[in-house]
Amino acid sequence: MSGLYPIPDTRFESTFKRALNREAEKQRTLQWKKMGVEDPLVINQLQKNQPVKINSYVVCKVVARDVIFMPLVQGLLWTSLLITMKPWLRSVIQNGRKFGTFIYRTVLGTDLIKKKQV
Repeated sequence: MSGLYPIPDTRFESTFKRALNREAEKQRTLQWKKMGVEDPLVINQLQKNQPVKINSYVVCKVVARDVIFMPLVQGLLWTSLLITMKPWLRSVIQNGRKFGTFIYRTVLGTDLIKKKQV
């Protein structure tokens, strides 16, 4: 293993252009298949000879999918996960405090947090 990993390109413009080209290519291939061109070699030759045309449908589809829908779904899933884990996280914090108090008491023999007198 060489230990060198490529750094992902997270800039919006280049990622968006790549998504547009990929979607336009997919739409063009579907259009050729509807016309009856099924041979992958012929499709490959057509792709090399004709540049990809990005129309408004492709732009709207990519914007809806990559800018609106996917962040919405990811946010909903992440929030649902955190809400579901909240009781477990609360118990982890409580047990961590108890363990920290136990260690502090063991090492120094006193309490770090003074108990409230009622």
